[in-house]
Amino acid sequence: MSTNEYIVKIHEEDGSYWAEVLELPGCFASGRSLDELREALAESIGLYLASEPGGEHPGSTSGTISTEPGEFTVGEMRIRVAA
Repeated sequence: MSTNEYIVKIHEEDGSYWAEVLELPGCFASGRSLDELREALAESIGLYLASEPGGEHPGSTSGTISTEPGEFTVGEMRIRVAA
């Protein structure tokens, strides 16, 4: 299984988080915690990729976002997603 790497910009507003995937226009997610945001990003990326011609099954990336421990914070980061 191959992986794709994306740059994700994470924002904090009023005690919750939202993120945008810079290489996937219109792909974003939100959550009340960073863990919830991580899950929502996995689902959002999976749905985005599934909507492209030849894309994957919806939600196929769920639970497969890979970051180094302590890296999932507010700011800009790279994530790896199973393709």
